Amino acid sequence: MKRALIIMLGLTLFILAACSEESTKLTQVNMGDLKVPQDFNYNMNNQVSVNLQGHWRLPVYVTTTNGNLLFKAQLNPATGLNTRLTLPKTIKQVVVQYQMYEQTIDVSGGTLNFDFRNAK
Repeated sequence: MKRALIIMLGLTLFILAACSEESTKLTQVNMGDLKVPQDFNYNMNNQVSVNLQGHWRLPVYVTTTNGNLLFKAQLNPATGLNTRLTLPKTIKQVVVQYQMYEQTIDVSGGTLNFDFRNAK
C-alpha cells in the first residue's frame, strides 16, 4: 500500500512539473520589428581557395584548431595542391599538416595559401 502511494505521489509530481505554465510560455516576435543590417549575408558557408606547395608527394591534412579533420589530399610537388573547400563561416583558422610541418592559417579571407618549401 505504501509503495503504491509513493509511486502515485511521484507520478503526480512528475506530471505537475511537466505541465508547468512557465515551461510552455513562448515569446512572440513581430518579424517587422527585427533589424537586419544591410550588409548581412545569409550564406553560412565560406568558399576557400587552397594553394599549397611542397617538395614531396605526401599527404596534406587540413583540420580545425580542435583537431577535427576537414580535408585530406596528396600534394603533388610538380603542381602543388590547388582546390576549393567549402567551410562553415564559424571556422576562421585551420591547421595544415604536411610531413613534419604544422601551420595554423587564417581562412576568413577566403584563401588558404602556404609554401612548405620555405618552411623552417
